[in-house]
Amino acid sequence: MIHISILRKEINKRKPMSIRFWKRSGEIVIAKNVVCTSSFFKNDTVNIRFLNSSEIRKIRLSSIFQFNNQEVCL
Repeated sequence: MIHISILRKEINKRKPMSIRFWKRSGEIVIAKNVVCTSSFFKNDTVNIRFLNSSEIRKIRLSSIFQFNNQEVCL
């Protein structure tokens, strides 16, 4: 299990990672081989880029529930 404060530090290392997070609709998104491009801790969001497709998405850190096969706790 990994705490969300450690998650923030790990995401900012800008290394390829695998995460799972919830969309607003409640749907689960499995994001493999993604990199953080920028983070905004005031809004608690990060921009991630999918390396395979170069798609960029903004997600809330609190919606991430799994990071590199480790459960994230708040």
